[in-house]
Amino acid sequence: MFTFVIPAHNEEATVATIVAQALAAARRGDRVLVVDSGSTDGTAARAREAGAEVLRGPLGKGAAMQLAVSEADTEWVCFLDADLVTSEHNVAALLREAAARGTADHVDHVVGDYEYDHPGTVLASTFTIYEPLTARFFPEVGFHGANALTGYRALRTRRLRSMPLPRDFGVETFINISVALAGAEVDVRHLGVIGSRYRAHGGSMATEIGTMVLNLAETHGRLDPADRPEWEEWLRGGVAAIASNTADQGRSAMLHRLFSTVRRPMPSASGVRV
Repeated sequence: MFTFVIPAHNEEATVATIVAQALAAARRGDRVLVVDSGSTDGTAARAREAGAEVLRGPLGKGAAMQLAVSEADTEWVCFLDADLVTSEHNVAALLREAAARGTADHVDHVVGDYEYDHPGTVLASTFTIYEPLTARFFPEVGFHGANALTGYRALRTRRLRSMPLPRDFGVETFINISVALAGAEVDVRHLGVIGSRYRAHGGSMATEIGTMVLNLAETHGRLDPADRPEWEEWLRGGVAAIASNTADQGRSAMLHRLFSTVRRPMPSASGVRV
């Protein structure tokens, strides 16, 4: 059985779309749960009208996800984004299908990769912050597709019970690394083309993602605390470099900025123990 979890903050314009997909994908015994994460609009009302269970939750994506996990009593939890506008397929059904198939193959984590409907979309935080830091400190994580920090994923609930989730946008980073360190099998499922309502978060999302990698690296003995300030400075430089990226700059100009950011020298690896 599955619990479809949709964390939602001020998503009244779009939440009904993903609720409809989850309800269409659900089978007997499954739940479709929207966690209203500190919304100030009509998100909760729209989700109920669409047919979902609704929980009032705290602000913060990870905090909302953690609340849902505490409520889930199914074998799998399937996370879905509330800002879905269009999709080539029913993404909830594809993730459920992959997870059900993975049960026989001992897969514990299904990551949903996809193409954006706008070909100029570039995931700056993933490309310039998450990927370089994770490759340096946690190479065993491997490649989870171009959208490694996707909000579309399914995990066995028992895995989530053993890893209390962080409150912020570092939550997907935390899950990817923690699941890899636990030795769990991961499957990447392509979901087709997706259109979503993009909202800028300034540099806060990139900062939370990078900070999570550094926190975990220090916790697991892969980053010497004495070297942490150098890495913090590297992170601040990367966040500043991508913070001004906007779609109207043109793809070539944006890619030039991103590649320049990725090529920045990283601090010494002397404190890294893998």
